[in-house]
Amino acid sequence: MTVLSHATHIMLRGLPATATSADVRRAVMNANMKGVADVALNYVHFRPSGKAILTMSLPDYTADAIRAASNITISGCKVEAEPIEHPEVMMPSGESLLGNGTSAGVVVGKTVTISGLPGKTRPPAVLKLVKGFKLADSKKSPPVLPIPLPDKKFSLYSRFIVQMDSESEAQRLVRKFHMTPFKESATHIIRAEVIY
Repeated sequence: MTVLSHATHIMLRGLPATATSADVRRAVMNANMKGVADVALNYVHFRPSGKAILTMSLPDYTADAIRAASNITISGCKVEAEPIEHPEVMMPSGESLLGNGTSAGVVVGKTVTISGLPGKTRPPAVLKLVKGFKLADSKKSPPVLPIPLPDKKFSLYSRFIVQMDSESEAQRLVRKFHMTPFKESATHIIRAEVIY
């Protein structure tokens, strides 16, 4: 028995960094791939890895979907497809705060990463920055969390995830702050991106 005969997940490789899960869904529909139940982008430290995981409704659809995926091109990038037997390895346990795995382990569409801030910036300063926006009301975790650096890494900049109340608030936050200076500083330019 091969992996292809019982795999219910397909990995797409070669996606452009700007691709969203909606772009992948659209390409899947245009390629007439049947049985795709879900699409999730894969992230490494809250940055797109160029991979996506397709969840199939039944393993019977996997072989045909892989054949159909050979015709997919997204933003000029040819996509490669392969079946994966154990998709859980794409989401290492205990690393959701590091932003690794499918959908970076956060709420898709409502989570924004903010980077480019000075290295010593703390969550209260980011809360002050996003004052006036509707943040997620969660009892489990605060709406603004610092993104820890991977082991043995150093950065002059800090990064945060901001959990928003809605997708429209997340988009509004990105429109307001992306590529703007932090506190009139020419050296610190804010980058804000929604996690898809």
